[in-house]
Amino acid sequence: MIFSQPSHAGEPMLSDAFLNRLDLLSLRMKHPASGGSGGLRRSKALGSSVEFSDFREYAAGDDIRRLDWNAYARFDRLFLKLFMEEQEQRVNIIVDGSASMDFGEPNKWESAKKLAEMLCYLSLCGGDRVMLYVINGPKIVSSRALSGRQSYPAASEFLARITPSGQAELTLPALSLPQGRGLSVLISDMLYEAGYERPLQSLLYRKQEISVLQLWSHEEWEPTLDDTVELVDSETNQTHVVTTNFDLLKRYRQTAAAYLAELQQYCRSHAITHAFMMPEPNFEDQLLRELSQLGLIG
Repeated sequence: MIFSQPSHAGEPMLSDAFLNRLDLLSLRMKHPASGGSGGLRRSKALGSSVEFSDFREYAAGDDIRRLDWNAYARFDRLFLKLFMEEQEQRVNIIVDGSASMDFGEPNKWESAKKLAEMLCYLSLCGGDRVMLYVINGPKIVSSRALSGRQSYPAASEFLARITPSGQAELTLPALSLPQGRGLSVLISDMLYEAGYERPLQSLLYRKQEISVLQLWSHEEWEPTLDDTVELVDSETNQTHVVTTNFDLLKRYRQTAAAYLAELQQYCRSHAITHAFMMPEPNFEDQLLRELSQLGLIG
């Protein structure tokens, strides 16, 4: 059962100071790129061509033998030459926009948007092609294909237009993902009555490298309810009168912990990266810390 509280006003997109910190990081992927051109990731076709493709700015650790000194003389900035064997990766960021996400303090939906924007920014700066999908009840809303750092504001505006609504339906098989390998990141509370196995299997079948980033509020993990309360299901509007006591809250916490352990085991057995996060007030710092520990950024 999923319960709600009043939603909060939307927050602005990521701060300039945080974006400057992200400029020093990159999104890590296990598999080589499989399509596109002009990206920064190594493809399987290493050495297949030395044909010039594009430029990008120099970053610490790059091979200085590939610096373009003519460009430096002209622009007084360091640029690297890119060749066709360096291809873009396809990154699909899938966000749960059901009514259950509009809950908690800090609000889960606002936190999910920040997380999606962060991953989108890292992907775009890394030369990858990004698609954003929001599961908004029974429908799936998608952005246009995004590429290049200049597309970041469009990603932020796309997410800002979404209002969480509808009953949670993890209908990932209906996603029109691009052909070929890619990274698919699912940002969700993973509270689905129909389960999560079939949709995650559909991503595995489509040869996606999967990361599940699960967001719960502190209130969902450690509810503090007193006496008899009326709870309202945020997705069906059904009401439930519950008399709480120590034993009931203990059983709830045991059930929640068992569900989390089951999901973690499923992800491990299918080589799916999983992180469980409860958003904190300083969520940007929390993201850097936890995603770095997870190995998703670095």
